[in-house]
Amino acid sequence: MAAAAADSDTAAAVGAMSTCAHCQREIPFLNIDLHSVHCARNLQKCQHCGEMIPRKLMDEHYDENHAPINCSLCKETIERESWDLHKGEKCPQRIVACEYCEFELPAVDLHEHQDVCGNRTELCQTCRKYIRLREWTGHEIQCHTNSNGSADTSRYKQISFSMNREILLSFVFITLI
Repeated sequence: MAAAAADSDTAAAVGAMSTCAHCQREIPFLNIDLHSVHCARNLQKCQHCGEMIPRKLMDEHYDENHAPINCSLCKETIERESWDLHKGEKCPQRIVACEYCEFELPAVDLHEHQDVCGNRTELCQTCRKYIRLREWTGHEIQCHTNSNGSADTSRYKQISFSMNREILLSFVFITLI
């Protein structure tokens, strides 16, 4: 009878779980003492993400996952969590293309460049009028739509650039100075 009671206590202990005071993980009751000693000695909770990290790898974990990054383009220090947003949308020195001439330049200079570039005119092959590039889409919609509401031809087919690439590039560089 005593042996049966001991077997049932052992079976209950095998299935029981206990929470480690150091890492807050559920550990089988029979292993909790050994786990607690190992956990407290070898693991440390990251102050930034809350993960349990081996103590000897904590500096490496911080450098790879949490250390600020210095942007090589704008020289600003960015939090690692914001890096992708900064690199793709926020960095004023990231390279972007002009919507009118596709010239690539730093984002900080784009607005001024497009003010000048969008005021250039090109001959509309359909109506034979000179249209500002910034007004081209509105011109297509207003003047050249089919009965089904779609434009007759695309902007890129209608524009015949009269300036060759060398003249266009020299124009762009002059406006940036």
